[in-house]
Amino acid sequence: MSHQFKPGDLALIVGACSVPEKVGKICELVEILAAEQISAWIDPTDGCRVQNGDDELGWLVIGDGILSANGELGHVLALPRHLLPLDGAPVIQQQKAREFEPA
Repeated sequence: MSHQFKPGDLALIVGACSVPEKVGKICELVEILAAEQISAWIDPTDGCRVQNGDDELGWLVIGDGILSANGELGHVLALPRHLLPLDGAPVIQQQKAREFEPA
C-alpha cells in the first residue's frame, strides 16, 4: 500500500522492524530521507541531525513516547509501509482517550 505522505501529515505507526513498542503511536511526519541522507531537522534535545543508516527510504517522524532503536526518545525513522495516514482529529482524540483509559 502506497500513501502520498507529505511533511506535517499525522500517521499511526503500524509496524516496526526493531522496536515494537512504537507500534500504535501517533506521529507527525517531518521529512523523507534516502539511504545515508542526513536530515535538515535538528533534534531540540541535543542539537544533532538524524541520518538514515538504512538502505531504504524512511520517514523521520516525531511524537510523544516514540522510542528509536538506539534509545532516543521523541523521534524515529519509520518505513513508509509501517505508517497509516490519519485524516482527522476525531481519530487522534479516540486514540489519546484509549491511552488514558484505566486498565
